[in-house]
Amino acid sequence: MAKNYSGRDFLLYVGTTAPTAASSAADAAYALVGSIRNVSFGRSRNAIDKSSKADGDDSSFIAGRRNQTLSFDGLFDHTEDAGYTKLSDAYESAGGAVYFLATSTTTGDTEWHGNGVITQLDVAFPDEDVSTFTSAIQVSGALTEVVGTST
Repeated sequence: MAKNYSGRDFLLYVGTTAPTAASSAADAAYALVGSIRNVSFGRSRNAIDKSSKADGDDSSFIAGRRNQTLSFDGLFDHTEDAGYTKLSDAYESAGGAVYFLATSTTTGDTEWHGNGVITQLDVAFPDEDVSTFTSAIQVSGALTEVVGTST
């Protein structure tokens, strides 16, 4: 089967309780974040400086911990968007934990799921433009990347 390269087919589901089936959009714990426009994963790794005087002018590094962030934005509609409501609930809770699944409508595409804490949840109400939200989840632990089944 041909791979899907259209970003428009990737959807984001979130939940405030652990899903029974983390890779299933049909899991009752998840709600679709509606009217989403962009989803991106940022991945970085800490670099640990292990330089010594013997290294001279050049530094030496070893790999440290990995960091992953899920960033996304969309049209804001608090009353009609169960996914946004779950994001807001998670942000307002003491722990801020959220579970997520980013998946495609095409079977065989890569999907990602995991959990983390919401580090950003902004809403904008510009003049002569649509209302939007921007959010970020700092992934806690491993980010699971698998071949998905269609939603």
